[in-house]
Amino acid sequence: MRNHLNGIDHVVVVVGDLDQAVSDYEALGFNLTPRGHHSMGSANHCAMFGKDYLELLGLPPGFTGAPAFARFLEAGGPGLAALALRTDDAQGAHAELLVAGMTPGEVRDFSRPVDLDGRQAEARFRTLDMPPAGTPGAHTFACQHYTPEVAWRPGYESHPNGVTGLDALVLVSETPEQDLECYGALLDVPVAPYGLGWRIEMPGASLIAVEPENVDWLAHGQGRAPRALPHLAVIRFRVADLARTAGVLAQAGVSFLTQADGNLQVSPDHAQGVTVVFVL
Repeated sequence: MRNHLNGIDHVVVVVGDLDQAVSDYEALGFNLTPRGHHSMGSANHCAMFGKDYLELLGLPPGFTGAPAFARFLEAGGPGLAALALRTDDAQGAHAELLVAGMTPGEVRDFSRPVDLDGRQAEARFRTLDMPPAGTPGAHTFACQHYTPEVAWRPGYESHPNGVTGLDALVLVSETPEQDLECYGALLDVPVAPYGLGWRIEMPGASLIAVEPENVDWLAHGQGRAPRALPHLAVIRFRVADLARTAGVLAQAGVSFLTQADGNLQVSPDHAQGVTVVFVL
């Protein structure tokens, strides 16, 4: 793996109605952070885990601060739009990719205010866009946290559904091995067969790719949102107790499918265009 790209930092679900997204994900049992407002004009809520997190990113009407996200939302509605890689040094990652013959974007800094128990603080980040040719199906960037103590706040890493972290993301593609090889080259990690698809293993969450006809093996094809291929379609979350998760979903009136292996699958209709699977 590259020296300055260290696995998945977070995933971004882009939505047009942030209030509805909050309602949906709270019903799934996530304990979301208070609303944050980015300096570029968007707003978000996050579900924080031990080493990674889920971001619900709301775009206001006429938003122009991140054209890739605006195009994603316009083309297919809400969904899993972006993958953020963890980096300890965005500038170092930029140099590392240039040496490898790749063309990353420019390093950019941004921030958002955070209310810490009535005290105003600022969460500051440095990001680096990955080469689009190297990341088919998802806007991918590296994220360096200057203020992790502000992003990971006490009290927000515990979730009623028992989620402890991201387990895997699933890319649906007509050419899954080829597309995943692009990510493998970017990250300098091997691609290996995995069931009916292919997988890259990283610290924390894995990245899996399958053909459309084989996505049922992972997501049972329940209510997939129509979107051009390739695209990220599934988030698998790791939990400690599936019975506890099932109870939370049932109490909230969220329908789910129990897979043959006991994992729990929620339709994209309940998760802003994303198939959500809870796994041990």
